[in-house]
Amino acid sequence: MKKMLKLKKERIVLICIISFLLSLLLTVKVLATDFELEVTKEYEDWQNLPDGEKTHTNMPQTFSFEIPNSILNKYETRKVPNLVGSLTKNSNMNLTQVSASNLDSRFNLADNLDMRVENQGITNECWAFSIIKSMETNIALKNGEKELKNFSERHMDYSLIKTFNDGINKNGLNREAGNGGLPIMGLAYLTNGQGAVLEEDMPFENNMDKIYLNDINKKNNTIATDYLVIPGIIKNYKKDRNGNTLSVTYSDTDGNIYSSSEVSAIRNIIKEHLMKNGAITAFTAGSKSQFYNNSESIFASTAYNCNDTSIIRDHGITIVGWDDNYSRDNFKEGTKPSTDGAYIVLNSYGNNVFGNGYLYISYEDCLIESELYGISSTSSVDYDNLYQHDNFGGVLKLSTEQSKTGYFANVFDRDPSKNETLNSVGVTVCDYSNVEIFVNPNSNSLDTKDLIEVGKSTNMLEPGYHRINILPTILNGNEFAIVIKQTAVQSEKFSFEIEANVPNSAYSMVTSDHKSYVSFDGKSWTNLASLSVSGIDMSKADVCIKGFTTESEQSNNPNIDIISSRTYKINDGYILNISHDTTKEKLLQNITTSLDQNIFDENGNEILNNNEIIKNGMKLKLSDNSEYILIIRGDTNCDGKLNLVDLSKLLLHYNEMRGFELTGTALKAADMNLDGVINLVDLSQIIVLYNSI
Repeated sequence: MKKMLKLKKERIVLICIISFLLSLLLTVKVLATDFELEVTKEYEDWQNLPDGEKTHTNMPQTFSFEIPNSILNKYETRKVPNLVGSLTKNSNMNLTQVSASNLDSRFNLADNLDMRVENQGITNECWAFSIIKSMETNIALKNGEKELKNFSERHMDYSLIKTFNDGINKNGLNREAGNGGLPIMGLAYLTNGQGAVLEEDMPFENNMDKIYLNDINKKNNTIATDYLVIPGIIKNYKKDRNGNTLSVTYSDTDGNIYSSSEVSAIRNIIKEHLMKNGAITAFTAGSKSQFYNNSESIFASTAYNCNDTSIIRDHGITIVGWDDNYSRDNFKEGTKPSTDGAYIVLNSYGNNVFGNGYLYISYEDCLIESELYGISSTSSVDYDNLYQHDNFGGVLKLSTEQSKTGYFANVFDRDPSKNETLNSVGVTVCDYSNVEIFVNPNSNSLDTKDLIEVGKSTNMLEPGYHRINILPTILNGNEFAIVIKQTAVQSEKFSFEIEANVPNSAYSMVTSDHKSYVSFDGKSWTNLASLSVSGIDMSKADVCIKGFTTESEQSNNPNIDIISSRTYKINDGYILNISHDTTKEKLLQNITTSLDQNIFDENGNEILNNNEIIKNGMKLKLSDNSEYILIIRGDTNCDGKLNLVDLSKLLLHYNEMRGFELTGTALKAADMNLDGVINLVDLSQIIVLYNSI
């Protein structure tokens, strides 16, 4: 009997072991087979080119994304013009001085900014000139300045090449000077710590000569903290016998047909970006003389429209405005569009060609809206160390239909002798998404018990790159981990972007640090290199997460009390960026401190009701007697809410109406983007916020 029991126990143990092993195998199998490489048709066509031709043809945009209905609905029906119009009606204020709207028939950044018309000469640096101009105009708009900073296109180009006089650039792509480039290369350069560098530190030269590695060893001045991939529009044409366009069918990069209202919404997204964030990088086929309105001398042309879908792009350009009424008759006979309207485009061949350096390109042009990028925020270099495995940025998109929520993570090595605090995390997303951020500051463990939630996206993230401020987290030990929980907003798929090796392209030299991981539930993790995905070598791939840290001397007081927040900005005795209609309870939930907290109104009366709305100018006092003035974003009349009165006050202050100047906490509340000045950006942001209520 005992023998039988022993055999039964051994059998049970064996069955358990087999079941456990099978479960592991099945888990690996699901992860290995459930992800697929999701690419555009244009990328597939490029992959099918012969290797030699592929090497000399720029790699197209690799992925597409679905636009949420909420975004389309928002941009199909904009309220901004009516609101601004009502505020300025019957006044002598100039509406163009207050704010342009995406329903204005014409807009040009050059009307408001001192634009430089650059000349790339023989360098093939058109892509770099376009990306740099996007950054320069963004900074000017955010700072309320007319003059543009001047950054070095040559440094961007040479930082990303491979071969130098004295060796190989370890941060270079598989390309040489003069090969041309892609916007995603330049955007990677602006987010990975290489640039941007001021023009004076590496001035433009009209050559493609080999230089020395030390020549690119320049101090980084400014980084991009957010850039966007704007939804693309693909076109097919019905033409008359002369080649003029009779009608256009619009679709996304996957071939899904857009309605006319969806096309209008995407163009409003483009227009709003131009007004709020600056210039947009785009493409054309610049060498094709047949599409210019002066084919005998293309540099004397003022208008361009290509309606031939077989044409391959070969030139980076910069969209700086639009004109809805630009006549179709301005374009060349045989390539005329079917409707009026054009983008105003800045070229990079100097101001002695085209229309003083500018060109009108029809909305219907087959390439102008196919692939668009824009920088939406920048920062000075505010970190000591940047941790990343995706030095070259996101290249390809992996997707699974198993869930719309998933996790990806990076583990980083660090020097334990440094006293480092992780302050922000950079993440690249390829779908409209919400993210939550977790950190293990002590080790490489991705176990939930070892992770601390340190931040999340306060608004839906658009496809592109975003640096998110988090709860400052002190790092310990030889390693630390950053985990991103991502949930798709519109798509039913969990998709994430990876840096990857793409043969016969500039990315053919990409390798992996093998410290990237993926999970469906945040509990069972698989190293990215262990996945088997058709069409890609996963042993040479990393997920796109960056960590930004600052260093400090070790405090002698281990019990020092700190007040912090992952939602608000705490600076110089103020707690800023508090949303309207925030209750006392919600405010305290978003503040971290070990001290006792009390809130008082302007008369010194303590706020006891947890449901009372916090008003601009109230104070938070801690038990160590320190005080912080509470600033409610946009609350210029100090009632804790956001209404037409607040908007009017900011508008009158912006237009320097005597007797309506904002001061004190009202002035602080009017600084919507926390940059220290009141400008057109603040006015635009309060209008958008008001319309969202």
